[in-house]
Amino acid sequence: MKKAETSVAEMRIDEDGILNIKIKKGAHLTLEKIQEYFEVSNNLLGDRSALVLFDASEKYSITEEAKAYGQTEDATKKRIAIAFVTNSMANKLMFNLYLKIYKPKVPTKMFSNKTSALSWLKTFFVLPGEKFVRKKKS
Repeated sequence: MKKAETSVAEMRIDEDGILNIKIKKGAHLTLEKIQEYFEVSNNLLGDRSALVLFDASEKYSITEEAKAYGQTEDATKKRIAIAFVTNSMANKLMFNLYLKIYKPKVPTKMFSNKTSALSWLKTFFVLPGEKFVRKKKS
């Protein structure tokens, strides 16, 4: 299992090839820290794209510049879909505002538990070998 860490997040690729990201408690995501986070996570993925399970259960803060960077081509190029998991009311409010203002370029949805988040991610894509591809619509 591949793993990496920055000052704001821990990352690993699980047995299904899903990039699991956990934001550290009390992290303050600035533009510089979010750029570092994307660089490290993209290096972890190598030459492939991935589904992302984003665990935001801990309290953290993020600047407007960091939010905006999260929707750039550079930031989203290796993301297929993102499931955001939190039970924090503050994080839910912040995420809903983020969705309205920044309109994510990849499918993005919030969940209160990992099981539902993983189920949603897997409805959009399957893993044949080393690469994710879109499922054909019936």
